[in-house]
Amino acid sequence: MRQFNYVCSIVLAIVLPLTIVILSSNLILRSSAAYTFHFNDSQVVMEVPYNVKGNEFASEITSYWNGFFSDEPFQVYEDNGMFKDEIFEQDEQAVMEKAKDVLNIELAIGLFCLVLSVGIYGYLLKSGFYEALRNRYKVCIGVTAGLLVLQAVLCSIKGFRVWLYQTLIGLPLHKDSILQLILGDPSYVTYILFASIFGGGALAIVTYLHHTLTRPNRIFY
Repeated sequence: MRQFNYVCSIVLAIVLPLTIVILSSNLILRSSAAYTFHFNDSQVVMEVPYNVKGNEFASEITSYWNGFFSDEPFQVYEDNGMFKDEIFEQDEQAVMEKAKDVLNIELAIGLFCLVLSVGIYGYLLKSGFYEALRNRYKVCIGVTAGLLVLQAVLCSIKGFRVWLYQTLIGLPLHKDSILQLILGDPSYVTYILFASIFGGGALAIVTYLHHTLTRPNRIFY
């Protein structure tokens, strides 16, 4: 039993950091605040030949990402008197649909890791494996920090971003694509910033909960 608990603690040291990094990343990509910050910081919306504000793009993008049960294609409209002009073309809609599928898969993986982490942690806590939990959690902190740094470094490399797009999406966009304009470079800078902050914040919260649950009983602390 003790050997099984040891194996569980090793698994926890791997799965918990993945949970934090994956879910924080997914949350950022579904948050309108990140897109609004990107549009305000980069001013790319000023180059869009339509009268649509950055917060409108941000709202429509996140609404589409979070519409789990909606089959409506992604679209943003420009008011033109009594009419509404469509901004995005079919190839851009196809890219957004594929990206939405990728985000949903990432979310499912993150939630699976979360359930597994909570299950293992609860089991070890109930088994009184406190010292091992404290030791493994130190490893968790290091692995999580390493993953966040690795994520930031890789996303800063253009070749990696191109490879990631081709691997996960792989759909071409027409010349002068509005979607590529607003969500292409330098949007990765905002992603790195927000993902690092949210990931670090999530790690801090989990660390506090872990400390509260596993700290030894002492007269003087």
